[in-house]
Amino acid sequence: MTRISYIWHVWAKLFCFAFFGSCSLILVLILFPVMHCMAGFSEKKFKIIARKFNYRYFKIFVKIAEFIGCIHLTVENKDELSNLRSKVVIANHPSLLDVVILFSLVPNADCIVKGDLVQNIFISRIIKNLYIPNNISFEEQLECAKNSMSEGNNLIIFPEGTRSKPGEPWEFKKGAARMAIYSKNDIIPIFFGGNEKIGLRKHDKVLQYHPTERYTYNLKVLPQISVKEFENMPLTKSATKLTHKMKKILEEELPETGI
Repeated sequence: MTRISYIWHVWAKLFCFAFFGSCSLILVLILFPVMHCMAGFSEKKFKIIARKFNYRYFKIFVKIAEFIGCIHLTVENKDELSNLRSKVVIANHPSLLDVVILFSLVPNADCIVKGDLVQNIFISRIIKNLYIPNNISFEEQLECAKNSMSEGNNLIIFPEGTRSKPGEPWEFKKGAARMAIYSKNDIIPIFFGGNEKIGLRKHDKVLQYHPTERYTYNLKVLPQISVKEFENMPLTKSATKLTHKMKKILEEELPETGI
């Protein structure tokens, strides 16, 4: 990549960050109050309206990121996501934009998010109003997730709990499996492939970018994982077995992409 091209891509990435932060502030300060009024101050109706809005907002954001040359996105088996309801959506987590991309693809999305993000002025109100922070007790998280999916929402969760460390094996936690088993909702695995997300990985610097090309996201929606075979086991054992199965299914995609 030439120096000019590299600078352009870094600028495009910074623009995306600034655009997202600005729009999030507008959403919290102006649009959320309007949505509350539209919902007649009903919390349930507000969440329905807000989730539909966020779904479209994230779609627009991803389209803008593609248009300015920051990312290139392809999704295999995308139709499997169009009418998704009451599922646990899991994925590997190579980059900072993964959750944004999933929110642009998965309708009625709920999510387990880091509790310390509540301190972020740009998105704290969004998290408090719509999503499940992980700084509450795990029992509360289970109940929140179950109640959300009973309303038709889809729970997005990254089993690693944080972004993958480049060059290191994945380490899956049992939380996603426990939530699926507890709520009796099946799992939709999504594999994130493509090139290395230099500049968006854990501990990368803001001004870093892939040295030769734009960020390429090649997603693959994998076959649904049923939780029925794990229902009659003790929770600890079933969560362990289901976690191993999720990890194996996603790892099987690695040789095809080389990532």
